[in-house]
Amino acid sequence: MSTNGTGRDVQRYFGQHARDYATSERHARGADLARLLDALDLAPGQQALDLATGPGHVAFQLANRGLTVTAADLTPEMLAVARAAEQERALPHPITWLQADAARLPCEAGQFDAVVCRRAAHHFPDLPQVLRESRRVLKPGGRLGISDLSAPAASMDALNEIERLRDRSHVAAQTVDQWVGHLLSADLRLQWMELTVEPMTREEWLAPVTPNSSEGQAAFQQMDRWPDAVRHALFPEDTFLKYRVLLVAVRP
Repeated sequence: MSTNGTGRDVQRYFGQHARDYATSERHARGADLARLLDALDLAPGQQALDLATGPGHVAFQLANRGLTVTAADLTPEMLAVARAAEQERALPHPITWLQADAARLPCEAGQFDAVVCRRAAHHFPDLPQVLRESRRVLKPGGRLGISDLSAPAASMDALNEIERLRDRSHVAAQTVDQWVGHLLSADLRLQWMELTVEPMTREEWLAPVTPNSSEGQAAFQQMDRWPDAVRHALFPEDTFLKYRVLLVAVRP
């Protein structure tokens, strides 16, 4: 991401909440983390890039599996928190940390056996370019693993609207069909895909933003105005349903 416009929003939001994401149990131990890494089926000694690493949850798990890890993020505060957390862990190999734009990586072509991006793709202003860049840095036969926010197509506009009210750095979540189209356009071959649903309260969805903040109040007010069809898909019986698409794609 660039460091102007949306990029500044990303740095502002995640800089403010870096420690919140570092201590979040849902981010550190969410079921999608192990599920995605298992699906990638990576081997010790391989080279992996954790794209938009945040506080380093994916990077640490990759390192614990014996991979040589480079972790990149746009936000300096996130990288500082991740570096500090690394010092508290006995990892097999040190992690290389990069402050970098996901659309313009300072990495060699064909450098990595895997690129992993968890819970971040909806923040990329130019997702097709990020996928092309991910393909560039993958070796032939290398794998891209994604876990990201999604929703049924008919309720996607409503989801994106409340996500932007909650967090100005949110750009757009993608439906399953949109993901397939993006991968094909980037010359990546889909190998595996799964849609998961995690029920939670709407306060849990909102975190680390608080309900009494202006962002939280605006998001909740918009949810209260949802038509029945959207409420049935995203917030039935006062339970927020967080959809995630998990996928593995291969560079031919």
